[in-house]
Amino acid sequence: MHLFNPPTKKNDSSILLGSVRLSERTYFVYKNSEGKIFVNNNFEEKSYKKNLEINIQKVPSICRILKKYGLTGKINTKILSELVSGHMNDTCKIALGIYSILSETLSIDISKKTLQQAAELHDVGKVFIPKKIICKAGKLNKKEKKIMNIHSRLGYELLKSQNINYEILELVKYHHQNLKRTGYPILVGNTPSDIAIQIISIADKYSALREARVYRRGLSKQKALLILYEEVLSGKILKEVFNALMIYVKNND
Repeated sequence: MHLFNPPTKKNDSSILLGSVRLSERTYFVYKNSEGKIFVNNNFEEKSYKKNLEINIQKVPSICRILKKYGLTGKINTKILSELVSGHMNDTCKIALGIYSILSETLSIDISKKTLQQAAELHDVGKVFIPKKIICKAGKLNKKEKKIMNIHSRLGYELLKSQNINYEILELVKYHHQNLKRTGYPILVGNTPSDIAIQIISIADKYSALREARVYRRGLSKQKALLILYEEVLSGKILKEVFNALMIYVKNND
């Protein structure tokens, strides 16, 4: 793959083709209006912000969601850069680890590439969530929680205008769902693989529980696993998926 500098023309609109992992870091792959391919690891904030702003103009559904929740649409690329280099990479690594451990009976219908890219892109919608909510030093109130919960829909709508596989889009949209359908957003019509959703969901939650936040220290792996085991007991996650996570943690964390 040839690597080109990001586009600099004022009216240049780039299409997101997908993502690749190099040296434990996620890079997004774009094609510009001239057909040239380049990668961006999201640390080039100005060019990435410009590209997102162009995409927002193409997706009226994003504007409608933002307006409904009283959001300005201001893009926080610094938050996204931190997520890409930390949580999103970590979630992807854990998800692929779980996938590699699952029996073929459970994983046979899952595309590894689809799972990887969905995990790498799953929190892209948080670029629209206000910093005061993402970095709040305490429990979110009811209104703030509703705003936080729309990040998966916003990520779906943002990526939908790009050349992204439909299954990846669905996994990004529903990565907070579960077997009991009590997550968000509400599942409608045909849905992606329940197993793939569970893999990304449990990997996402484990990574988040282990991370230090402004309002708490990172939890130990034993405490994090205990919290997630409660989802097995409540029927939200298959025991086999949880067991695969435990094996991965034992061997790698």
